[in-house]
Amino acid sequence: MNNRYWMIGLLIIMAVVCSSALALVNIKIGPIIQRNNEITYMRTVLDVFGISYDAENSDSIISTYAQKIEDQDVDGLNLFVEKESGRNAISISGSGFQGPIILIVALEDDMISGFKVVSQVETPGLGSRITEESFQKSFIGKRVSNGIAMTKSGNAGISEFDAITGATETSRALVRILNRGFSLYFEQEKKEL
Repeated sequence: MNNRYWMIGLLIIMAVVCSSALALVNIKIGPIIQRNNEITYMRTVLDVFGISYDAENSDSIISTYAQKIEDQDVDGLNLFVEKESGRNAISISGSGFQGPIILIVALEDDMISGFKVVSQVETPGLGSRITEESFQKSFIGKRVSNGIAMTKSGNAGISEFDAITGATETSRALVRILNRGFSLYFEQEKKEL
């Protein structure tokens, strides 16, 4: 009987020590993880505008971002303005097939000039192909003032993109996410005129 109480007590002590250690580690590295996520986001915004930066130096990324980009939150739309040229990019997010998808899309008038996936949790090898450079580059030059559509023909038009084979639901989710974001952007642009 004593053995049982001793074992239960030992397990409770070990659980408290382990959970306390995990909590301490989380407290210590939480700010580091948050800073790294912010820097990754800044790099993505700089990338969609084609702005060069020192990828190895975090402080350089932060200062380049501060010098060249202005963040704006306009009626729930996260807008990035390149200070030098006045070009715009928007952050768009929504539900994909497996989970949230976050994108940054740069626009010149009604044409996509930059496209990057910030994060996604789509099916590896299928939906996750949205992060491939070739897929992201396929959006450059697309006209989007009337929305964007997907096609399975392999011959996308000026307002279409080729769906990813085997990831139709992820492609449909992209259409939904992008069109909602473009609609908000162009609605806001009309208000400013």
